Amino acid sequence: QKKRTTMDAEIKLTITGLVYNQTVVGTYGLVLSETEGNRRFSVMIGEPEAQSIALKLNGKKPPRPLTHDLIFNLLNLYGSKLEKVLIYNMVNDVFYSELHIKNGENSFVLDARTSDAVALAVRSDSPIYIKSGIIDIVGTVIDSEPEADVFDKDEVDAEELTNDELDLLSLEDLNEILNMAVKEEKYELAVNIRDAIKRKEEK
Repeated sequence: QKKRTTMDAEIKLTITGLVYNQTVVGTYGLVLSETEGNRRFSVMIGEPEAQSIALKLNGKKPPRPLTHDLIFNLLNLYGSKLEKVLIYNMVNDVFYSELHIKNGENSFVLDARTSDAVALAVRSDSPIYIKSGIIDIVGTVIDSEPEADVFDKDEVDAEELTNDELDLLSLEDLNEILNMAVKEEKYELAVNIRDAIKRKEEK
């Protein structure tokens, strides 16, 4: 019984970044890390969900509500609150998540894709958890020592570069900026760099 309790313990997660997956077109790796720990792992998600997460994390508001904005607004309309997201299972490298929703005295649990669950969590300021037994399997220990910046911030402001200027950079430079953007959690910049990489690869 004690072992099962340990496996079922919930570990709080923090969104570390979004990385474009160059192996599978149109997908991103959503990188999640232990809030109190040094393990991280990634979840493959689609481009619409990645952009939805990135826009919210960057405080950007789309001209029209995205699907996740609509769901969030509907929850609020009916007096419901997303209390937490829990990644509760993994089968064949696919993560299974659930939404824990509170409405007055009533509590509900709904199954959801992990990408949708995280997109709703960032809109609700709700915590994200994973069962400890799962992160024990997929978690990778990261080096706690800080890495040197790829670019000198005083010399290069990648966020100010236009698409034409990005297109003049080499693939190596673009990938270095992408790594910097992910490291500094500049998700919108990461999406722009990914687009520039895609344009260059298509030429």
